[in-house]
Amino acid sequence: MSDDTESPPGIEAGFAALEQRLLDADRRAASLHAAIRKGLRAAREGSAGALPDALAQSRRHVGDVAAALELVAEVPVPDVAAAFRDGSFTAELKTQAEARGVRLVEREGRISAFPVIVRLEPRSQAVRFGRKLERRVRPSFLANLLHAVQQRPDRFQARALLDRLFTAYRPLAAAIEPGWRAESGAGPLVPLIDLHAALTILPVAAADYPVEEFAGDLLRLDRAPDSTTGEGHRFAFAAATGTKGRKRLTVFDEQGGQHEYFAIRFSPEPNDGNSDRRGPAAR
Repeated sequence: MSDDTESPPGIEAGFAALEQRLLDADRRAASLHAAIRKGLRAAREGSAGALPDALAQSRRHVGDVAAALELVAEVPVPDVAAAFRDGSFTAELKTQAEARGVRLVEREGRISAFPVIVRLEPRSQAVRFGRKLERRVRPSFLANLLHAVQQRPDRFQARALLDRLFTAYRPLAAAIEPGWRAESGAGPLVPLIDLHAALTILPVAAADYPVEEFAGDLLRLDRAPDSTTGEGHRFAFAAATGTKGRKRLTVFDEQGGQHEYFAIRFSPEPNDGNSDRRGPAAR
């Protein structure tokens, strides 16, 4: 015995169907409003001959609007929470994003489209779009937002980030290598996850600067290898072989390429071309 139960439409199709029927209702409502204004003008000016026709048009359009709203009510509101749970929402979002040239990467419950991390929140039927809770979740709408973010000029300031990192780096480096001083030479490798912990020691700071955003800033910094701190210190990221067992920070770029960051060191010497700025996995 075959199952004739019709599956509900997808999230995108469901919202599209509602949009079309609401557009029709909106057009009919506009006609109603025009008829009412016609009657209002006739009453205001005393046009006794025009008034009955305007009122008749208004009553007719009321029926049209009511019929259009009945058709709207026949379309179920998409079950966003269910689509979050069964994975269909992510699949639709990927399809819509790819149509706009945006590459999505799904890994460990996170969806990234550099520089944005998207998290699904089924309880509130919303998505965490970077730091913002976004309740507008139609896949095509979110894909447009992601595309707009990627097209926006990057205002990243490498020196400002390096100054913050170097401030947190100095006491950690001195604890690892007691004899090291900022002006004495290349410092020891300090795990980046420890630097993030130092930068976000207060709970509110951790919420304002999540580790995923930190990893994204490291990728931006990686793209500006000649940047220095305000004091002239250069940086170098560790190669993978030098950080076995350390927790990695992973970020995916616009094309879905994976970059991993482990540790960093600072040096007052200018880069001679031999410092290891990036490990193979971070390229």
